Amino acid sequence: MIFFIFGLFWGSFLNNIALRLEKNEDFLFSRSKCPFCGKILRWYELIPILSFFLQKGRCRQCQNKISIRYLLVEICTGLWVFLLAFALKTTLTPISLFEFIFYLIFFSILFVLALYDWRTFLVDDRLIIFGLIIGFLFNLVKNFLKIFPRDFSYLLNYFFNLGKFEWLITPFFISSIFLLIFLITKGRGLGFGDVQVAFLVGFFLRPGDSLLTIFLSSFFGSIYGLLLFLKNKNLKQPIPFVPFIFLGALTTIVFGEIISKFYFQFMI
Repeated sequence: MIFFIFGLFWGSFLNNIALRLEKNEDFLFSRSKCPFCGKILRWYELIPILSFFLQKGRCRQCQNKISIRYLLVEICTGLWVFLLAFALKTTLTPISLFEFIFYLIFFSILFVLALYDWRTFLVDDRLIIFGLIIGFLFNLVKNFLKIFPRDFSYLLNYFFNLGKFEWLITPFFISSIFLLIFLITKGRGLGFGDVQVAFLVGFFLRPGDSLLTIFLSSFFGSIYGLLLFLKNKNLKQPIPFVPFIFLGALTTIVFGEIISKFYFQFMI
């Protein structure tokens, strides 16, 4: 429950970052405000879920309707933060908290990229660079503390023997798959931003986990694309893919072992 409540507040912060990036506004030092009248919001207007319902989904000053996106993002973040803590079996020990923070930052960056891509069909390079720096530093610390990387996909990682520099090789290995699709389709199948996000995924997940993430994200994206086609009858309609990479990575973390075990049992 603690992680879910933390996730609600964290989701409000991440949503604020995504919206500010869309408007090219500062998101670190400027205060939250109403998007319609510009009123600076007080602390009691920023309580996740509760403030939305107490204000009946409207700004207290101008009475314009507040987008339900705020509520949905907060709830979604609360859920995925809880699922992340559950999957990692997070405790209050230093090593466990370090590992939780490691994956929390990864998923937070990926989530903001997903929110940004959903609205703009673009990937913000600043977030990619920030994620790579954080991933590089965290991996150095993990190696120094001799924290063995997590396996989320059962035996899948044992098919790859990349040695102690696995965390440096995996990003190039994983992103090369997306790069190949990008080159073959001349950017029509995937955008180069998706290649960058795949590189970021490889920085935080092991090779087998990264491959499962790609498979699941492609599966989820295909289902969405099919539903979109059935609705609009348009094969050329662009699809934001980063949200499905996020969903694929989260599914890998939480259910990767179950999915992989089922796959190997079915194949054998």
